[in-house]
Amino acid sequence: MEFQKDLELFKHFLLLLNNTSPIRNVELMWNEEDEELDPLKAKFKSRVGTGDALVQLQPVGSPGAKRYSPSTPFCDLVHGFGAHEEETCARSDVPAKQRCRATGCAQVYGCHVGLTDIAVPVICDGQYLGTLFSGQVLTSPPTAEGFRLVRRNLAGQPHIDLATLEAAYYQVPVVDQAQVATMVQILELMARYISNSWKRLQLISEFQRNHDRDLSLDRKELASILLSGELGDLQEVKALAHRAGLQRLPERVMVLQIENLRPDSKRRGVGSSFTLNRLSHVMEDFCQSQMNSLATVVRPGEICILTSQETRNRNHHRISLEEVAESILAKVRSEASATARVGVSEEHRQPTELLKAYQEACAALDSGGASVSFFSDPKPQKAHPSEVMARLVKAFRCGNHVSSVMREFLALVMPADHSPAEIQQSRALLTWAIEHLALETVSMGVDPAQIKTTKDKAITSVLHAPSSFGACEAFRRFADLVSQQTAFAFSQREHKIVLAVSQLVEEQGAAQITIQQLADSIHLSSGHLSRVFRRTARMTLEQFLIRHRVELAKRALLDPRLNVAEVAERCGFCSPAYFSSVFKKYVKCTPREFASQPRRWEPLGTPPLDPWLATLQCCRTLAADRKKGHVESSTNQ
Repeated sequence: MEFQKDLELFKHFLLLLNNTSPIRNVELMWNEEDEELDPLKAKFKSRVGTGDALVQLQPVGSPGAKRYSPSTPFCDLVHGFGAHEEETCARSDVPAKQRCRATGCAQVYGCHVGLTDIAVPVICDGQYLGTLFSGQVLTSPPTAEGFRLVRRNLAGQPHIDLATLEAAYYQVPVVDQAQVATMVQILELMARYISNSWKRLQLISEFQRNHDRDLSLDRKELASILLSGELGDLQEVKALAHRAGLQRLPERVMVLQIENLRPDSKRRGVGSSFTLNRLSHVMEDFCQSQMNSLATVVRPGEICILTSQETRNRNHHRISLEEVAESILAKVRSEASATARVGVSEEHRQPTELLKAYQEACAALDSGGASVSFFSDPKPQKAHPSEVMARLVKAFRCGNHVSSVMREFLALVMPADHSPAEIQQSRALLTWAIEHLALETVSMGVDPAQIKTTKDKAITSVLHAPSSFGACEAFRRFADLVSQQTAFAFSQREHKIVLAVSQLVEEQGAAQITIQQLADSIHLSSGHLSRVFRRTARMTLEQFLIRHRVELAKRALLDPRLNVAEVAERCGFCSPAYFSSVFKKYVKCTPREFASQPRRWEPLGTPPLDPWLATLQCCRTLAADRKKGHVESSTNQ
């Protein structure tokens, strides 16, 4: 995002200012009342300041790298490192922000304890975006009379140690009026820079909206032309397809039929008609992400998808189409409470035949009740090797009917006669089957190195077999070995699932990752993943994530710049109240108590994650034994 780059440059300006100016601390506070800024605040928080720049950009080992707070120690003590900002500094900062918004001019004002502060509004085309704050300086040397004023204004603030505060008061930077005026000019330049960046973001967003609208219209028009059967000038249609984002015209039609649609229970007042409309947009976006596909609504509950799938091998074409259809059904299930089916037509190279392809896809839906149905000519046809190979892969996954499907496949690839062309075609089919079966086996979790060795030997045996029968037997031996390795992989599957979850959480962090994201990454349903995790790790997946987030929170609470609400947000808790409740349950104290005396609340005896760590170590040991071949072969049974 371009605006994010502008904010990164803004942080570099703040770091430079912090290292060169006597007035160091600058903070940009977004306008919290503007709904248009809500997505921005959600991504960049409600404020951006020198503290963020110091944490993110200050090189390790550089002067000041160990102290990330740009505020003066005096101000940090006054507002309790942010914990008591509302009842202290906000008393003068909030009125200054209101004056900035009302007048559109910079404000130089005295804070409630006598320091000089600066507030500069950030405005773009009359829209108030936020306020730049700086200051925390004195314009005359500190005096005993000045500190008496500080004590009087801070009466009733028990978090302040007045002795420490007095020492810090005499260390507040002292500047003259010329330096304050210079800082005002610098902040006004920064405000103009942010305003220009926001304007550019608005222009880019408007351009993108127009582009998306034109693309959607082009895709709808192309789908309408192709289904009409009357294309007219083919070159114009191809040009329209290019504008719609397609590299070539579709050659096949899928019809998605949505059935038993129920109103959306998550949205009160949302009926099935609204859900159908939302599903149509979801399908349009899904097809736009594909290489050569587009979708259009034919009638309520029926969506036509025109597509052209590219595969390296024509034998893989049906498998590729089935994967696309299953992806479409999965998308429907994730968006609505409904059942759905997909009908797939034959391939048609001529664009004028796509209307016929649509009829074929509808006929495929009428021919059976399977979730994915392919159109087949009523004339009996010999099964294609790719179809039998797909059934053989499913048999390996389920562990049944392998022998019968194997016999059917070998009968298909056996040469009809002993001519060189037939023998060559037979062995080409067998080597393709070995490659395909090896890829599927690796995707099921079998060790790739072991499969590669077995695969290379099998291909060599097929190519150098003295007869076609010997080539088929070489494939059968390879299939038997693959079956054994697959059985072993599935016997250890649950431990591998738990290990995969732990690795994903370690790589991506526990703060933001969700159970659904973990399930999607491992290609399981969230319910099945939760059941496997609880059965194997002896704790629920929710407990595992919460404990990781609590450990993250314990480290974050040691940062004096962060208050409890910010720690809760950083560590993935939905609210500070829920965070405090969970933290107290696991650590036996509140977050504030832990932050004030972390050593006192270190867990004694068995750490809370020991049961999980023991299980994880067990899983890693099993994985290592599996790789070295130390696990007994009896686990195959």
